[in-house]
Amino acid sequence: MDTTTRLYYDDSYLTTFTAQVIASSEYNGRPAVALDRSAFYPAGGGQPADQGWIEAASAPDRRWPVVDVQSDNGVVWHILNTSEPLPDPDTIVTGQINWVRRFDHMQQHCGQHILTAAFIATCQAATVSFHLSERSVTIDLDVTNLNEDQVQAAEAWANRAVWANLPVYARFVSPAELTQIPLRKPPTVSGAVRVVSIGDIDHSACGGTHPARSGEVGAIVVTGWTRQRGVTRVEFLCGGRVIAAMHERDRAIRSAASALSVGWAELPAAVSRLQETLQGLQRELTQTRRELDALRAAQWYAQTPLVNGRRVVTATLPDADLERLRTIAGFIAELPGGIAIIAGGTERPQIVVACADDTAVDAREILAAGMKVLGGRGGGHARMAQGGGGQMSLLATAIAAMMERASVA
Repeated sequence: MDTTTRLYYDDSYLTTFTAQVIASSEYNGRPAVALDRSAFYPAGGGQPADQGWIEAASAPDRRWPVVDVQSDNGVVWHILNTSEPLPDPDTIVTGQINWVRRFDHMQQHCGQHILTAAFIATCQAATVSFHLSERSVTIDLDVTNLNEDQVQAAEAWANRAVWANLPVYARFVSPAELTQIPLRKPPTVSGAVRVVSIGDIDHSACGGTHPARSGEVGAIVVTGWTRQRGVTRVEFLCGGRVIAAMHERDRAIRSAASALSVGWAELPAAVSRLQETLQGLQRELTQTRRELDALRAAQWYAQTPLVNGRRVVTATLPDADLERLRTIAGFIAELPGGIAIIAGGTERPQIVVACADDTAVDAREILAAGMKVLGGRGGGHARMAQGGGGQMSLLATAIAAMMERASVA
């Protein structure tokens, strides 16, 4: 099969073209056609595929949506979202690129080249990978630490390059010509290499689509950075995505400010006051719950029959965390002859056993009786032990075994 001539190499602004179908089949189980020439960009180099549609030149009512584009051994396959019959080989078709998507990718990809050059120029951090998705753009830098001053310096450098409206020039060069170009990194292919140059600030081997001048990138904004397994991942937005993100953030800010009945400029102070109030309420809630748990523990203790000088109190609190189970068990163990078997958990049981000093009972031995039933594990000391594991359906049997052990210990 002949390879596909890639029209976007020469003109990233080309959105409509005619071509001949050279194959009509499936690609990875999806209906697809290959064309002798195409302006559709196939996914690769960190840039997603173009989308759009193709239609029969002689019958425009026969239209097939293009939802993905892939390259295989030089052939560009257009994956179609259709249950209709595909165009036969040799059919002349017209292709139409989704320009909004294409231009967005041009802005993001060119912005990545510029931001990559910026990090090299300002802090000698090189890009090792690039990823462009529907909502985010990231580069991974070969450094493990990056501070805010460095990020701001790189962002400012990148935007000066954008606003300088530098020419963006893409062309294929021979191996001999390549030696005269200061490439950012060596190419991964042999033979003629497509090089994208942005003024004199960046020269990179690249097969992607780019605008004619850097000014079309509009603006570059870094939105965050994190450490990722030996590299630093920088997330950023370019062009139209900057405006969209600004509107989204503005709506969120205005909504929050309205909810707190303040102007947007007063929002940080209002949130700070709200946090202080919340922290105070949380402290009060913690103290109130502790007092309530103490009263409950005393009530459960009083309602439990005294047997051989001991009161073995059991309770199951599915919504209580381990710390609360320990607190309640501790309250019971502070009372004369008190032995607590307090369980919690919704998917896997958690159990705390606590024994008063005057019981002469080892909490670990009681817990072990329950863990034997559950098949769980635990540990602790003579006065308090905790464990967990096994199935919730066995919890009642485990508690019964621990009560029996506590009564005869």
